[in-house]
Amino acid sequence: MLPHIQAYFTEKGLIGTNFPFRLHSPGRINIIGEHTDYTGGLVMPAAIDKGIEFYARQRDGQTMAFHAVDLDARYELPLPVSGKTGELWVDYLAGIIHEFQLLGHDIPALEIVFGGNVPRGSGMSSSAALEGGMAFLLDQVTAANIPKPELAQLCRRGSNNFIGVPTGIMDQFASLNGVAQGPILLDCHDLSFTPVDANIKGHTWMLANSMVTHELGSSEYPVRVRECAEALAAIRATFPQINHLSGATKAQLTAVMKNMSQVAQQRASFVIAENERVRLMKTALETGDLTAIGLLLNQTHRGLSKEYKVSCPEVDFLQAIAVALTTNEGSPIVAGARIMGGGFGGCTLNLVRTDRLSEFRQKLTAAYQKAHHIQPEFYEVTIGPGTRCI
Repeated sequence: MLPHIQAYFTEKGLIGTNFPFRLHSPGRINIIGEHTDYTGGLVMPAAIDKGIEFYARQRDGQTMAFHAVDLDARYELPLPVSGKTGELWVDYLAGIIHEFQLLGHDIPALEIVFGGNVPRGSGMSSSAALEGGMAFLLDQVTAANIPKPELAQLCRRGSNNFIGVPTGIMDQFASLNGVAQGPILLDCHDLSFTPVDANIKGHTWMLANSMVTHELGSSEYPVRVRECAEALAAIRATFPQINHLSGATKAQLTAVMKNMSQVAQQRASFVIAENERVRLMKTALETGDLTAIGLLLNQTHRGLSKEYKVSCPEVDFLQAIAVALTTNEGSPIVAGARIMGGGFGGCTLNLVRTDRLSEFRQKLTAAYQKAHHIQPEFYEVTIGPGTRCI
């Protein structure tokens, strides 16, 4: 049990052993394959060692009692769920309950205490950890025996239909189905996935948080979805067998570029190139080719910044400074770096020499403070297993 959750139990006079349902739902990072999940593309996410713990027990009555430890908030949700509450963190949970109801499951009243160590706004998808944890918990309580890949689809429906956010499936899938040996290569079109046995030695995944969140982040995401749909429509007019944008080739895109806007061309060009980078990354990770890994990370950042246009000056600065850092002997400290997540702020993902982590933090902090007068935050992450009982 995380220390601050234990403290909450003590403060509220609750006894942890009285909560028989206990689970850990991890956050995730995404090595490569950004903004491709909603186009049916390839992604390479990984569950991490930071996540949300859930403790639950059945109770009398017809309401769910939620204790959000990190928010120091409590909410009573009547059952059955019929609509939104207006409280976003509650609605993420309510959306999962609603999806179980639609499947015909009788949801008992529960008291649920949850909290974690995923920094909000860091791009490690605390929302997916919240949804996936709730889905896994309800599967345990109702004995529904829904496989984890199907739970991920259920979570996506909750986001799309109940919350109203047109997300892909990567975040929820990675949180639920991650493996300890490395990231997973996930095909978001057919949901087939394989573990990638990453052979990275002497390097650590480190997130650098820009501490900025631009308003465009929420408004531009659905715009990118529409722009990709426009590109797909133009491709299908000539190649009707292509039913998802990531299924198109560079040659097919080139053949129909004149039939779509320049913006749609840029978005489609990024998506098709990003899928190829994911394929190349699998080989690079398995062989431990740090040069190739770094090149692919940097190429993805350039594409997200210049073609997909979801970066921002602060994050571009962090990425550029990181890849330019060298030791006194002139060797690189960072193999590669890129913006991670939806964009317009948030974190960069950096593959840093393990023996230079402190130097990386110090130099990046000094440069960022001088240029933008902001103190960044850093999170060292380790790849771990997906949602599980504890």
